[in-house]
Amino acid sequence: MHFEITHEFDVPLDALELAVLSPDIGLMMAPFLATTSVASVETIEHVIANGELRRVLRYQANAPLAMFRGYDVAREALSWEERSVYRLSDHAASWSVSPREQFRKYFSASGTCRLEAAPEGRARRTVEGDIEIKAGVLSSLAGRMALVEIRKIYDAEAETLRRLSTL
Repeated sequence: MHFEITHEFDVPLDALELAVLSPDIGLMMAPFLATTSVASVETIEHVIANGELRRVLRYQANAPLAMFRGYDVAREALSWEERSVYRLSDHAASWSVSPREQFRKYFSASGTCRLEAAPEGRARRTVEGDIEIKAGVLSSLAGRMALVEIRKIYDAEAETLRRLSTL
């Protein structure tokens, strides 16, 4: 299932890029995640070298998610890592999401994120991706529900970037 999410920012591209590079993004995102299924986010890796930012954020969802009520779902099944490599040269990143190893056969997601200048000194971030959920007849429903949560998470991240870019 493909998705695209775009956010506009009232700051220039260089200010938005500095926010993206912040090591505090995981910590500062926590208050904005209140409307999502995410219980916590933790920065596991944050390294800037050779014109690239390598970042790993670990997410833990609240259990149980609404779509799994009535099912015994292990807390570990609701944990994942988002790995991204942001390239300063083209203001773009590639990212992938990895659940814990024993659950990778059921879920995968990857995509890109790009920053660009927008009219009137503003900036824009566009995240594109593909998710695949293997849950038999529930795959389509689970995918649509996951996209709702993904949108909320990227909205929370956008609010965090707005805050970081105006500090």
